[in-house]
Amino acid sequence: MTKFNEFIVGVVFFLAMGILGYYTIVRGELFDTREFVYGTIIFEDVEGLAIGDKTLVNGVESGTVTAIELMADGKVIVSFKLFRFFNLYENYKIILKNQSALGGRIILINPGAAEVNGEVFETVDSLKNLTGITIGDPLTKISEVIDENREDLRTAIKNISEFSAKINKGEGTIAKLVNEDTLHKDADQLIKELRDTVEDSREQAPVTSFIRAALTAF
Repeated sequence: MTKFNEFIVGVVFFLAMGILGYYTIVRGELFDTREFVYGTIIFEDVEGLAIGDKTLVNGVESGTVTAIELMADGKVIVSFKLFRFFNLYENYKIILKNQSALGGRIILINPGAAEVNGEVFETVDSLKNLTGITIGDPLTKISEVIDENREDLRTAIKNISEFSAKINKGEGTIAKLVNEDTLHKDADQLIKELRDTVEDSREQAPVTSFIRAALTAF
């Protein structure tokens, strides 16, 4: 065997191993004998969804994302395959959200029901071009809010800092209440007076009871 033939054999071998590894590890389809159903979902935005991400039906893992494409109108069409079969009704809901707080995206499908509160829903015949809703990443939303209100937050922080400085310097009514012990002394005096009033009431209780009994006798 010539070196050229050995080179060809090597190329074919590594190519075959690459294809085998791709379908076995990445796609996991080579020895998968399950039957699949295919469909598409249209989202306004997919925010980091990737091929291979899971699709759950009522919380049960039922398929994966197979393709993601940008449409001419700016929306995103997501192709998926399912290995579980179920009836999809007109009141279905499809939500794209974070898989966990650490990240990762997941598609949740609620297939709906034939009847809800007396209202009857028909089954959906096709899984093509279903409507999905995207729930954004909470951390991303918080960052956007902070970025949009950056100047207001700076002003608020500045005002709080100035307010704290005035309190430390004893300026203003609140500062006096915080820094001076007058309020504390007044509170102690009020408590003492209340305590004395209660004690006087207890001491006068027998006399009051005697007078009430005497008046009742007559």
